[in-house]
Amino acid sequence: MSVIIPADAADAFSHLFMVGLASILEDADAERVCAFRWKDTLQAFEMKTNDDLDIGQIAEVVHAHAKRWSQSLPLTSEDDYTVADENAKPSKTLHATMSPRLSNLGIPLGWEKLQKGREAAVDAMQTAGDYRYFGALGQPSYWSGKKNKDELQSDYGASRWEMVTRNQGKEFVRDRLLPLSRIVTTRSVNEICDGLLGVKVEDEAGKNKPTSRTATGLHAPSKTDNARAWCALIGVSAFPTRVSTAGSGTSAGANVFRDSSAALFQLKGQIRFAVLPLFDQYWTTAKYRSVVRSSALAEFGIQNARPADAQSRLASASTDWLEEKGVLACCLFNQFMSDNASAPERWLEPGTIIPIKEAED
Repeated sequence: MSVIIPADAADAFSHLFMVGLASILEDADAERVCAFRWKDTLQAFEMKTNDDLDIGQIAEVVHAHAKRWSQSLPLTSEDDYTVADENAKPSKTLHATMSPRLSNLGIPLGWEKLQKGREAAVDAMQTAGDYRYFGALGQPSYWSGKKNKDELQSDYGASRWEMVTRNQGKEFVRDRLLPLSRIVTTRSVNEICDGLLGVKVEDEAGKNKPTSRTATGLHAPSKTDNARAWCALIGVSAFPTRVSTAGSGTSAGANVFRDSSAALFQLKGQIRFAVLPLFDQYWTTAKYRSVVRSSALAEFGIQNARPADAQSRLASASTDWLEEKGVLACCLFNQFMSDNASAPERWLEPGTIIPIKEAED
């Protein structure tokens, strides 16, 4: 039995929705294997499990996942990590312990307190999916040097897929993940079904506004169903964050700034983009993760984001590898970035589909 779910291959949100839903299904049962593929129209994906879940059962798993996470320590843990002096009066500025981007941490006490809180939250995780998710999400960096005399470049340890705008102290875990988990928990299974299938779009978190930020940068501001958004944000687990002390350079070339996350890059010249694979054969989540974190996909994306003769040999080898793995085309998503210097807003624009074979010719 397979389930066909409407989606748009030119929308990065749909890609993460697909792999996030599959990740949730597999995490609920260690014996379950989920397989998925894009339909020929690229306006839907097909998903099946080895235990033949139907859409109602899939919705039940999504509900249980959101409920478990809504009560978990990794989502609910928070504290004041801004105190630099043990004897200083607390500021009462609470931060979510597992948010990957925090600011104004006290030194050294704030960092020590944060690390103890994170260790407790990690110890409370229950599944492999929990560990994979927060590992991919990253953490505030204490190793990336200083931007100026007093401030560390703490954002450099966070996943690039985490795109919450930092206005009014907003944080990813406290202000996006936790509210979404609680909203999905309050839905009935039938309501989750309707959301997953696109029958009805309910954006409770965004108050059903056309300018809703519920998608968190995975597409432009728009009304987005919250059950789908929950799955899409869980999809970040497929894209591990590469941590380095250099602050630049990847296996795809030293022209990539800072620590980078799989499939989402920033090149010199302010070229920001994501590159994601398209395939018509069934893939497992394990295969998907192996392709999106590969140097071949990164090299293919870099060549097409900024063509250069020097990369032609790499491109040939990369496309051969991708074709061997069953990648028919890749979708390149440019990242929009607002000109707000203090709290820039980012989102992925509609993608351009680039066939693998065409790139070889």
